[in-house]
Amino acid sequence: MANKALLGCRFLVAALFIVSGAEKLFGSPENFYYVLQAYAVFPDPLARLLSIIFPWLEFGAGVFLALGLWLRPVLILLAGISGSFVLVVGQAILRGLPIDNCGCFGDLVHLPLRGVILLDVTTFLFVLLCLKYGATISLFSLDGHYNKHQP
Repeated sequence: MANKALLGCRFLVAALFIVSGAEKLFGSPENFYYVLQAYAVFPDPLARLLSIIFPWLEFGAGVFLALGLWLRPVLILLAGISGSFVLVVGQAILRGLPIDNCGCFGDLVHLPLRGVILLDVTTFLFVLLCLKYGATISLFSLDGHYNKHQP
């Protein structure tokens, strides 16, 4: 039962990042740029660069996690990404910034900051669980497949 739950965590986190990244990639890049500016953390040139690169990182890491390819490095990347989400959203809440939509899923889903902080913390914890139990979540993975066939 625990193995299935951990495997479910892997696929849930993967789906979350695939949908989030894809929605930003197929939406207007300016929308995510404006969201990043609203958090008032990044200087303008960095916010613009992140608005271009970040959706690709989210989408790519989600796909790699779903496929189970390079699990450990991908999970470390996702721990950094989800941890940064917690920090950025947390500082916005503490500063009382007037952000009514987190921008996490582009135009697909609108979440208030107080709701998204729970999602971000949960995602971060799921990623840490996947990191801790890497062997369990390598079921149905390309890593697991290739490791079995190595001499």
